[in-house]
Amino acid sequence: MQSKMHRDIRTFALTMTGLGSIIGSGWLFGSWKAAKVAGPAAIYAWIIGTIIILLMA
Repeated sequence: MQSKMHRDIRTFALTMTGLGSIIGSGWLFGSWKAAKVAGPAAIYAWIIGTIIILLMA
């Protein structure tokens, strides 16, 4: 029995994958930079930011 499932990756899917990778690594570098600038207080900034984003959503 042969499967009818066909995998196809087009330009849009590849573009979104690349964009997701860029954004994904960006927030990791953002937390590193915030820790360098704000020190231990950076965790409070992340908590406040999370609350604001949740309220907006």
